[in-house]
Amino acid sequence: MSREPVTLTIDGREITVPAGTLVIRAAERLGIEIPRFCDHPFLAPAGACRQCYVEIEGQAKLVTSCTTRVAPDMAVRTQVTSELVRRAQAANLEFLLLNHPLDCPVCDRGGECPLQDQALAFGPGESRYIEPKRTYRKPIPLSPLVNLDRERCVLCARCTRFCDEISGDRFIELYDRGAGERVSIAAGEDFRSPFSGNTIQICPVGALTATPYRFVARPFDLSSTDSTCAHCAAGCAIRVDVRRGKVVRVLARDDVEVNDAWICDKGRFAFAAPDRPERVTTPLVRARGLEPASFQEVLGEIAARCRGGRVGILVGGRLADEDAYALSKLARTVLGTNDLDHRRAFHGGRAELLAAARPMSVTYRDVEEAAAILVVGLDAEQELPILHLRIRKAARRGARVFVLHARRTRLHDLGEHLLVRPGHEAFALERIREALAAGGDGPEARIAAALAEAGERAVVLAGPRLAEHPLAADVALGLAERVGARFALCARRAGDRGALRAGVHPTLLPGGRRVTDDVERGQVEAVWGPIPAEPGRDAMGILRAAAGRELDVLYLVGVDPLRDLPDPALARRALANAGYTVIQGLELGELEPYADAFLPAAAAAERDGRVTTWEGRPRPLRAARAPLGLSRPDWEIFVGLAEALGADLGLGSLEAIRAEAEPLLAPREVPVRSSAWGAAGPPQWIEERVLFTYPLLVDEGRLLEGATELKAALEEEPFAEIHREDAEALGVADGGWVRVRTSAGDAVVRARVGETVAPGAVFVPFNQPGLPVAELLAGRFTVGVHLEPAAEPAAEEVA
Repeated sequence: MSREPVTLTIDGREITVPAGTLVIRAAERLGIEIPRFCDHPFLAPAGACRQCYVEIEGQAKLVTSCTTRVAPDMAVRTQVTSELVRRAQAANLEFLLLNHPLDCPVCDRGGECPLQDQALAFGPGESRYIEPKRTYRKPIPLSPLVNLDRERCVLCARCTRFCDEISGDRFIELYDRGAGERVSIAAGEDFRSPFSGNTIQICPVGALTATPYRFVARPFDLSSTDSTCAHCAAGCAIRVDVRRGKVVRVLARDDVEVNDAWICDKGRFAFAAPDRPERVTTPLVRARGLEPASFQEVLGEIAARCRGGRVGILVGGRLADEDAYALSKLARTVLGTNDLDHRRAFHGGRAELLAAARPMSVTYRDVEEAAAILVVGLDAEQELPILHLRIRKAARRGARVFVLHARRTRLHDLGEHLLVRPGHEAFALERIREALAAGGDGPEARIAAALAEAGERAVVLAGPRLAEHPLAADVALGLAERVGARFALCARRAGDRGALRAGVHPTLLPGGRRVTDDVERGQVEAVWGPIPAEPGRDAMGILRAAAGRELDVLYLVGVDPLRDLPDPALARRALANAGYTVIQGLELGELEPYADAFLPAAAAAERDGRVTTWEGRPRPLRAARAPLGLSRPDWEIFVGLAEALGADLGLGSLEAIRAEAEPLLAPREVPVRSSAWGAAGPPQWIEERVLFTYPLLVDEGRLLEGATELKAALEEEPFAEIHREDAEALGVADGGWVRVRTSAGDAVVRARVGETVAPGAVFVPFNQPGLPVAELLAGRFTVGVHLEPAAEPAAEEVA
């Protein structure tokens, strides 16, 4: 479509806009409000509600401004200057209100309702309709999260269009016609979409309401703060609503550069964890058990243990960028150690260096405008949901989407999947690279041809599954460079990219500078002072060192190695044998017996700061309430520990941290790797059947505690996904019970048999209720597995 400028007049005012612009958008640019219900800037025009009538000179009838595009010299009159339009809009509002209940005082939308606002501004003032209104059973639960009050619905179709156009999860639809038309769902079905909450937010009349917020608060009760979702690395813009010191609602904010107008249901509904009674908000130190103490006392005790001792630091994925920078400096300059790591997946190689040194190599906008997208080792819907929506948006605009993964993802309806065994992704990438020259007609050749044709408009997105070989991500990077495509190594957790860039890593310093490189280390030492030159241990190495009594202090920051890392047996030995164990976070959980000291940290909604998206884009965190109890932001705790050790980090405020970090984190070039596979050599071809695992969007994670309705809607019981060929060979039936046995343990779960995983691969979700799959792992997120049919276990044994 041509984007040449078009000049027209609206209510006598001239405006020039790009060709193809809708009349309603042109009016918005002039500050003219045209009432509407079905129109939404991120949905295709529908003209369903008929509220946005305007008059166009030369046309016999009124037209809907949300479906009419501008034309040269068009003269438009809105309700501001046309009495005919004003009366038509008032009549339409009267019609929409015929059966709408007058329940605004008890409606969750009351006080922030477009129907209320427009009825007041543009309506007739009173209705001529005196007959009884239609009523329905209410609410109708579409899912444990979403309720439908059918008599409020004005059939704008925003909710159904969102499902069709944006999420692709077509659970709800408009049924029947005429007076019987209604939003409904198939009998016995749930609105089982990880994006269902968006339909609630965009409903203009309160017909869809959220179970967790139903009858909880009124808009005038709320204190609202703009912030960023800290559940994953998508970086969604959100609004946090607090009532009497408690978070009661999270809404999406519009941000066209990141999340458009959408967030996932985890970001929307998983906000209760910081208010759980299990949260600890007072420092604790072990005397005759864990006893409350002041921060000064606990930090003094920790400092005494750290002074001159060997310290290993494990970090989770929740730290803000400033926290990560302060910790990186504390570890190197005060504790004298490079034994710190934030990672669960250990990529290594040049791809990781690039992610640390060069932010924004790929952006959401690049994905949206791409002509070809290759997603490797990433389940976007489950791991970065808003990136998943942006990939779908690109596909609707004509992009060719390819997914190289061990398991079919939710992109299957619009992209081509190449299923490969876990650990074999690097081989498939090599075959794609070879097909660039050799051609062919297989899936690798189709991918190669699409990437080559797209060139600079191609995007390669690499995810955590590539971590099964230290340089597999480099193979994906090499493929991208070969065709001129953009490349991103996608972090999953909110704090991962910021921690990597800050140097919470055993071999990397801020900005991806290598500890072992004298020049690069010297650049950091010029700011920080002396830094240990020996590379540190990674997360599993730190646990092995603690288990072998090689560490005097094991410092755990926002991480539970019993739940988060793939070797709980090793974690238990490490916790038992560490000289002194410090826990810093929101709660103790299963770590309580091992803790010698506890430091309470502020939750994401209780502190200011920044987090970095998977792109490398900094996003603001803002405090929606004060920290509970004596909790503090993590960076303040790190600064306090340094002071207890007699050192001054020089990081007395967020502004001071940012000012010092900015030059070290400025984008920089990284060295080019010379060989195809590097010192690690090519990956080993795996012949045995392999179990692989990763967390689904909704699981038993700590930050999902208290989100009862969310878990009821989206959490799944444990299962083993098996390829049909493997199941037939083993005599395992779909829906039957199967014993999953590894070198670390075994479990009995339900089998899901089909063609949704690669032959030879078995997928079991990482942390589902009753089955901590980490107990089946032995240091990696893949492990050899044996399967056999099993009898239904007794009720108390069911995983």
